[in-house]
Amino acid sequence: MGLTTHRNYRLFLYLNTFVIVLLGAAIAGFGVFWLFPASLGDSFHSVQAIVRELGKVLFWRVAILYAVISLLIVLAMAVLHLLYSHRIAGPAYRLGREAARIARGDLTGNIKCRPKDNLTDMADSLCNVVSQYRARINAVKDGLASIEQKSKTMSGLLQQGKSEAALREAANDIVSSVKKIEQSLSEVRT
Repeated sequence: MGLTTHRNYRLFLYLNTFVIVLLGAAIAGFGVFWLFPASLGDSFHSVQAIVRELGKVLFWRVAILYAVISLLIVLAMAVLHLLYSHRIAGPAYRLGREAARIARGDLTGNIKCRPKDNLTDMADSLCNVVSQYRARINAVKDGLASIEQKSKTMSGLLQQGKSEAALREAANDIVSSVKKIEQSLSEVRT
């Protein structure tokens, strides 16, 4: 554990961005190739005339082609980064909301993450902490209920005028319950 995001998150994001840029460059290169005429002519003068004409027309066509391809690359990268950012933003929001509930003392929640979300290891750790604290708090509550019951038993023994041995046994039971509570509380502090 110990990671805050999936191990290959950055690598996948960089690779996908790189693929989008390469794909855009390949499409632009193909477009430029497609804009050139198949033959330049048979004579030197016809080739010169076609090259001059190409210089005028091709510049604007290539400029427009590269502008459109650049716009498509920017849009594709924006969509890619938006999708990847939601894999972090959503879980981070849920983690923050759950941490606020825990701070208020509500230990009933559980953080749900989608399979492709990042920060799932942090969510699992937080759920584990909540579960452990809930178990410790329940142990303390059980210990307090036991002390309450044993103190009632001791009070009844005192009212009945029972022997010192019976009172000592009831007091030892209470001390034992207090030690269990102390142990549960020391686990919470460590």
